[in-house]
Amino acid sequence: MSRKEDISFQEAYKLTIEYVKPLGRELIPLTKLVGRVSAEDIYSKVNTPTADVSLKDGFAVKSKDVSDASSTNPKRLRIIGSLAAGEHKDIELTDGCAVKVTSGALLPKGAEAVVSIEFTAEREGYVEVYADAELGRNVLRKGSDLEAGSKILCKGELLYPSAISLLAAGGYDSLWVYKKPSVEIIATGSEVVAPGRKVGVGKVAATNLLNIYCWLASLGLKLRSRVVKDDVDVIRAALSKALHRANVVLTSGGAWKSEKDVVVKVLDDLGWQMIYHRVKIGPGKAIAFGLFGSKVVFCLPGGPPSNEIAFLQLVLPAIFKLCGLRRSLIPIVKARLAEEVRGQKDWTQFIYAHLSYSGDELVVKPIALKHRLQDMAEANSVFMIPEGVEVIEAGSIVDAQLLRPQTLAPLL
Repeated sequence: MSRKEDISFQEAYKLTIEYVKPLGRELIPLTKLVGRVSAEDIYSKVNTPTADVSLKDGFAVKSKDVSDASSTNPKRLRIIGSLAAGEHKDIELTDGCAVKVTSGALLPKGAEAVVSIEFTAEREGYVEVYADAELGRNVLRKGSDLEAGSKILCKGELLYPSAISLLAAGGYDSLWVYKKPSVEIIATGSEVVAPGRKVGVGKVAATNLLNIYCWLASLGLKLRSRVVKDDVDVIRAALSKALHRANVVLTSGGAWKSEKDVVVKVLDDLGWQMIYHRVKIGPGKAIAFGLFGSKVVFCLPGGPPSNEIAFLQLVLPAIFKLCGLRRSLIPIVKARLAEEVRGQKDWTQFIYAHLSYSGDELVVKPIALKHRLQDMAEANSVFMIPEGVEVIEAGSIVDAQLLRPQTLAPLL
């Protein structure tokens, strides 16, 4: 396939998803599954519970023996045994009798219901019952939590603690999950200063590198990062090393057309397969994407808004696909636009914005980015003006990507 240049955002997104593939699988024990992604559909191996059990501490009974029981009309039953959770006893309940049980205990043969202990009084081998119990009262039926053969989990799902607990209930002690990619981030620019170092006159902090690093760190990925000066030999050496040891290589800066923008040229010399370079998105146009064997490579522009938008809209979806995820981890909500916005007919524009509640409705207000880094930090969302749309009127409903979902929790 020949490389493509100056393509639409929709085509770039489609090509990105088409060329990126999950890395492979590994078997991981349940205790280490948080944040991993299932590599297969999972079906329960067992019924949970494995048999009918009591939901309450109380007495297992036949429903007819406690029919119409009340505080003024108690029913007196003979206690013929007891069962605690985890015990196995061969007890069969007969008419006029009861078996004392704890929560989680197996029901004895013949039992139809359980009367909770607060509606009973035990005296000298008998129990007085002050409430009725229809068939199934306080009984957790076999397979009611999980039925053998039922689907527990879909392939491509992110694993949270509750899902991992469900896997244990379904008879699993480990799971096949997708491998996590290793990522190396290289920030280029003789003026760029690595995080933690003093920023002198004429220098700038490596904010792009740090922003990308923190996004990927939140996914639990294996990361390396470095800053290199604008020197072809230095950049070539850094890229060669990164391509050797990482699954994904991301560069920041040097992706445009000036004499200092040499990253794409160096990758060409190294023999990568460029898929596309320059996408009709604003900000973020200078992004390039390609493959080096099985390695995924993105070159991101150096301007902070361009860098972040290109990363969010094209790199992150690729990372999610590489991790095996079925869907994006960035939530999207419907929100009412606070003011008119304008786009370009042949361009896809992304707008930084602030989402807030107006009553029960979400309202999105565009941010003009007069102070780039400060305004980007203030934004909690981004929305899109699609290619071909020149105006979105105030009051329209738009899809907003949540960059900081926690900021939208309604005030209590």
